Amino acid sequence: MTSLLEILADCQPHSFENLTALFACSDEELLARIQTLQKQGILIDTAFSEVRLIPQTPLLSAVKIQQVFPRHKIMYVPVIDSTNRLLLTNMSRLNKGDICITEHQTAGRGRRGRQWQSPFAAQAIFSMMWQVDAGKSVDGLSLTVGMAIRRAICKLGSDQAKLKWPNDILLHGRKLAGILIETAGTENGRLNLVIGVGINIAVVRDTNQIDQAWANLQEILPKIDRTLLLITVFEELIQALTEFERHGITPEFQQQWRQNDAFFQHEVNIIKEKQVISGIEQGIDERGHLRLQVGNEWMTFNGGEVSLRKNGG
Repeated sequence: MTSLLEILADCQPHSFENLTALFACSDEELLARIQTLQKQGILIDTAFSEVRLIPQTPLLSAVKIQQVFPRHKIMYVPVIDSTNRLLLTNMSRLNKGDICITEHQTAGRGRRGRQWQSPFAAQAIFSMMWQVDAGKSVDGLSLTVGMAIRRAICKLGSDQAKLKWPNDILLHGRKLAGILIETAGTENGRLNLVIGVGINIAVVRDTNQIDQAWANLQEILPKIDRTLLLITVFEELIQALTEFERHGITPEFQQQWRQNDAFFQHEVNIIKEKQVISGIEQGIDERGHLRLQVGNEWMTFNGGEVSLRKNGG
């Protein structure tokens, strides 16, 4: 059944009369549904017996994005449970580089199953289908994605974003963007991947439910256009993924990572299931694994095994 949010996602005025008829409910019941959405940080105007969703930023233009990437399918679903899930369940009908974008996720997920909050039109959210040779290691792939996002932000006017191994982009120590990569089986010697990204743009501070320190891109790029941001990210990402397929994590990439690593040469904690290891973060190796100096010893960690926290943070 179509939800109220899906109906309002066009950001056009809808009369109380039409909405109550559509949902077979009273005015009071409709207002209760509206209030539930408002508590989630979604701005809704109910003046003049009309209901209109007010997007946090202008809506995305899938038409403009499709014009830039004519060889790829750009799917625009204003309200969705999860862009990753849509690609995962439609893998047989997709091609490498196809993309799903949305204004709002109702069941977005982060690394290790954490919930990723998604106010309406306040983030840049997408998932991209990609393929690599099944015999090739994908260790370090999330680092490649993070670096591509940072490069896109630099192109648009700011070099302040930093990288946090293995899945985050930070701004002034707070989470600006997250990455979730999922595998979707092997076909004809190719491993199918879904790369999900969420970038905070204009999340309202007094209504969000994000349970960690976070930042908005508007703090450093106050006039950022989300459509232009996604176009720039997609350009950088396709180029970066192609290079990763060919060369993996190169010495040049390792050097670039060190230069943009938020925690490089800082004391950090590596959190394992039953153990916390403290040491000095020393960048990444040729596999994209984290390098940690613990006293006179050197240790490496795979992103799937552990979480990284700055010591005392």
